[in-house]
Amino acid sequence: MRGVWALAVALGLAWGQGGDYAARCARLYAQGALEAAQATCELGLVVAPQDREVLRLLVRIHLDKGEVAQAQVYLDRLGEDPEAPYLRARALLAEGRYREVLAMGLEGTEGRLLRALALERLGRLEEALALARGLPLDREVRLLLGRLYLELGRPLEGVAYLGDTPEEAVLKGRLLLAGGRLAEAASLLEEVRSRFSPESPLYREALAALVLARFGRLDGQGGFSVLGELAQVENLPGLGLARLWPWLLCAVAFLGLLVYGESRIEPLRTVEVVEDPLPGPGRLYLFALGGLGVALLVSVATGLGLYGNALALFTPYQQGVVLPLFHLAYGLYLFLGLYLWQRRWFPGLLGPKEGWVEGFWVGPLLLGLLWAYGQVRGFLGLGGLPPSLLTFLGLALAEPFFRGLVPWVFRERYRDLALPLAALLFAVAWPGPALFLFLVGWLLLRLKERTGGLLGLALGWVVAGVVLGLFPSAWLRRF
Repeated sequence: MRGVWALAVALGLAWGQGGDYAARCARLYAQGALEAAQATCELGLVVAPQDREVLRLLVRIHLDKGEVAQAQVYLDRLGEDPEAPYLRARALLAEGRYREVLAMGLEGTEGRLLRALALERLGRLEEALALARGLPLDREVRLLLGRLYLELGRPLEGVAYLGDTPEEAVLKGRLLLAGGRLAEAASLLEEVRSRFSPESPLYREALAALVLARFGRLDGQGGFSVLGELAQVENLPGLGLARLWPWLLCAVAFLGLLVYGESRIEPLRTVEVVEDPLPGPGRLYLFALGGLGVALLVSVATGLGLYGNALALFTPYQQGVVLPLFHLAYGLYLFLGLYLWQRRWFPGLLGPKEGWVEGFWVGPLLLGLLWAYGQVRGFLGLGGLPPSLLTFLGLALAEPFFRGLVPWVFRERYRDLALPLAALLFAVAWPGPALFLFLVGWLLLRLKERTGGLLGLALGWVVAGVVLGLFPSAWLRRF
């Protein structure tokens, strides 16, 4: 393809259209035709090997294509050019060396833009927005503002900044989707996807947002049609595996341990009649599944009521509102259902009343674990718990089930395997970061053995949620 463009340019020159390669390259670059711009600039270097404008454009082109090493070659040829520090900062951004960009202390319009981009990548969104809002609204700044408003949970504010370029149109569709304007989002994304080839990442991004918009409006036929198109250009099972591998790991471990535990049970030679026996493990699983179903119905109803979106639970920004309500509904179902189902055993599950005081040190312990997990989850691509009091109230209400009845039933049937099985069931049955939930579940089961009750553990979740609610939003992103 590059050779075709080079030939076209050469023929144009032969026909007498002039020789300002830098101007032509700049026009093609502004239009997003990177391959054509690169071919034009390379021809310009043949004529004038030290043309600084052409060298600058080639650095930008290769950085936009993700070819940092090749960009560095042209950057070295620029020497002490006045724009070299800014281009070097862009190369550092491409390599993920964001703090080094901030340390350069670049000034001027482009310097502020580069610092804002570095702050965005570091998660310091409020600082990035403060820098970006005062910049001239070129395409790069408009895209930055759109992304920042989406991440900050103010999607409709970002819509006003975006223009009509294809990349901005895709981002605008995502912002409209997150803001609950699904009909506008679907119409825009349907139109803009025709501007891209199937190989373009923006094409896949537009299709993914369009799938959510279609299904969110309960348009099943349209949703499945777009999903089929997305499956042709994207490895959907691979993407699912990349997101769900912690949960799958815990599920496989739970099933393997369960099979092993069942294999150790010896058949009974006598029948023992027990009055009001404990429920079996199967009834526990059905009870938890019922809770998930009720919580899912609550989230669908909430999403339709607030945003007109049945898939608000899976939509950016809206998920931050609906997911805590899902957790609260799930925990409330487990608590009330368990109270009505096992009223006779319920006081014994809670343990001594004076145990509630343990919550004032269990809460800070949970916060410390959340913070430690937050420091590593970004490197591993793992999810986190919503930093919402409603989520932590749901977890507190679920304690009598996951740390009370479940280990009791498992101990009766599986003996010494009860603790790991109960911890794994918590990780599998509670929607969230599975590996973190497994570790916390194991720890809380140990603490329950020490304290002899659940009130302190439940209060610990509440204390952690209340303290998190006192933190600024910028701090919450560290958890």
